[in-house]
Amino acid sequence: MSLGSFLIDVGALADPSAGFVRGGFRIRVESGVISSIESRSQGRAGSRLVAFPGLVQPHLHLCQTLFRGMAEGRTLLPWLEERIWPLEAAHTEDTLAVSVISGVRELIRSGCTGLVDMGSVEGSCITVDILRRTGIRAAAANSLMDAGPSCLARDPGWLAEESRRVAAACGGLVQWALAPRFALSASEALWEMASGYPPSVVRTTHAAEAAGEVAMPVIAREGGNIRFLERRRFLGPRTLLAHCVHLEPGEAEIMAATGTSAVHCPWANLRLGSGIADTAGLARAGVRIMTASDGAACSNSLDAASAVKLGMGLMSAVAGPGSVDSSAWLASITSTPAAVLGWPSGRLEKGMSADLAVIECSESEAEELESASDPIRFLLELHWPSRVLHTISAGRFLMRDGVISSSPPLPCTAGDARRLVLERAGLAAGV
Repeated sequence: MSLGSFLIDVGALADPSAGFVRGGFRIRVESGVISSIESRSQGRAGSRLVAFPGLVQPHLHLCQTLFRGMAEGRTLLPWLEERIWPLEAAHTEDTLAVSVISGVRELIRSGCTGLVDMGSVEGSCITVDILRRTGIRAAAANSLMDAGPSCLARDPGWLAEESRRVAAACGGLVQWALAPRFALSASEALWEMASGYPPSVVRTTHAAEAAGEVAMPVIAREGGNIRFLERRRFLGPRTLLAHCVHLEPGEAEIMAATGTSAVHCPWANLRLGSGIADTAGLARAGVRIMTASDGAACSNSLDAASAVKLGMGLMSAVAGPGSVDSSAWLASITSTPAAVLGWPSGRLEKGMSADLAVIECSESEAEELESASDPIRFLLELHWPSRVLHTISAGRFLMRDGVISSSPPLPCTAGDARRLVLERAGLAAGV
């Protein structure tokens, strides 16, 4: 068969629309597109394979993968000011490449075929180049900051030019996204610049993440972070807002009315002590919900299924078991972000792009799955990095039989890169 054309035999399908379907199937891919899904009996080994749409991570900081474990014991603002911003500013071209490549490899191992990256203030062209060479689908931004520490903040004119450079570097499966970092690191001039981009451009930022953030006068006097963004013409059907933990009354309704999506990042919200987003309440208000890992520096993992597992557990405790259906949780890392981003993926259907994740259950898990009352939840709560067999983006194997085939080499070791950024940032290891 031609490039991007192959057959995959699985024992079951897990789709956000069709649900979990048993029986054995052959997925035929031609020129990178699903051309057919046919019923087919399976042998014992093949019956343990389950095909999913490729997972999508709609909020990441790939430049922070290198900082895993370096910024513990802090709430959001001290975490940024004392650790993350100095570390980001300390990146060299090589250390940034190590961070991005390491992060993308981790994503591929956990079945991720698409992502939204917030980028870095400088160097996002490096990120875009790595994403394009890897073959993963992405919306890639360069982080916009003109307020905050001098080591990172740049004037709006420089940021606009950098945005043009990064957008020009995009192409193929990688599109550019607009990403002011958050309300406290962007001036009115920067928000005015952001409002000038056409509505078709994907927009993303952090919103209502922590109590200390929304208590700041620049947000509080507007009546909340969502109202702040609404008045700066940032909301809309192509806008993704990460966190949405501390919303004021009526703000969920504003998000629903404007078609703005919320990206739930449960691991980051717990690790930084920010709180628990009311995903059940947001869903009742009509807000589209997505789920993401956020950066490795505040989640210690880039496994989307793990984030969903935590999100499901939190909502069971907060709003009751079943308050958000497991198919909706699967959609939050597949079809929902794909639809908002305009990607032809996210569902297992004829004519969709062959963005696939195939997991292999153990024999005991396959037996338990047969009697599971909620098989999608059962599967999402498995340890995906040790279960994913194939990760496929637009018909290209990013990982086949557990072996990553599309990653650029590291320019130096991760250990050397970590030591260098700590030294350049003037920070001590283990603090």
